[in-house]
Amino acid sequence: MKRIFISGTGLLIALFMLGSSAAMAQGMEREGKTTANASQVYLEVGGAGVIYSVNYDGRFGKLENGLGMRIGIGGASADGEGYLAIPAQINYLAGSRGQYFEMGAGVTYISASDIFDEGTSSNLFGSFTLGFRKQPFGKKGLTWRVAFTPFIGEGGFIPWGGASIGFRF
Repeated sequence: MKRIFISGTGLLIALFMLGSSAAMAQGMEREGKTTANASQVYLEVGGAGVIYSVNYDGRFGKLENGLGMRIGIGGASADGEGYLAIPAQINYLAGSRGQYFEMGAGVTYISASDIFDEGTSSNLFGSFTLGFRKQPFGKKGLTWRVAFTPFIGEGGFIPWGGASIGFRF
């Protein structure tokens, strides 16, 4: 069987453009300006932070939906072994009135100590998000999201998922 390799950057760009054009083709309207950019902090279990992560998410501009970003940090340690994950993504929210389809693409840096005391390994993985997000419309409050969050790296395509709960401020 012949394996086909597509560069991580090329795949990220292609998936993001495909998702963005599909959302726009369905006629999803952008909401009017608000007094805030729908910033939020959330705890994600699974997802781009691997086991768990704490993340900041915000829109570019004072809009409820549209283009934005997320950055986080996660990790775990036991008996001197563990990992550190730093996910960073550009994302797009399509939808209205607090209910959004989320598409995102970026990278997750993972540094892990080896179980057999062979040192530390670090890798950069492509990370993606396709999911649903519920957040208060135009005000502070509780947010939640669920998503399919696969990785692409040395091991090829790695399917993954995550769920989050947080607070919009």
